[in-house]
Amino acid sequence: CFHCVPPPQVGIAEYLGRIRVYFDCGSECYVLALVYIDRLIKLLPQMQVTKLSVHRLLITSMLVAVKFYDDKFYTNAHYAKIGGLRVEELNALERRFCQLLGWRLHVKPEEFKVYRDILRKVVPTDVKKEEPEGQCEASQD
Repeated sequence: CFHCVPPPQVGIAEYLGRIRVYFDCGSECYVLALVYIDRLIKLLPQMQVTKLSVHRLLITSMLVAVKFYDDKFYTNAHYAKIGGLRVEELNALERRFCQLLGWRLHVKPEEFKVYRDILRKVVPTDVKKEEPEGQCEASQD
């Protein structure tokens, strides 16, 4: 359900940049999103993160993380626009993602620290919120 055809035209780095700018969430949400994707892969070893699935897995895991962790979050219509998805599609992805995780979204502090440290090793500390090129426009599909 996370695969799309054809492959997204935007690269994953630019897609993540859009999320970083427009999600307006704390760094903890990125850690939680990584935990959730890793849990999903461990629960479903047949699930592969590919160029056809990575965008939808990322937007969905970030959406779930924001709703679970942040006090302030936006409507799914807002997040769908950022991700270039129809809101109904994002709703279905969110529902399926949570079902696959068994609705287990809590992350223990020790587990959080492990994943936070992983992200700190691979993400530059000087990353700033800058406007990505192009407008944040919703998909017309």
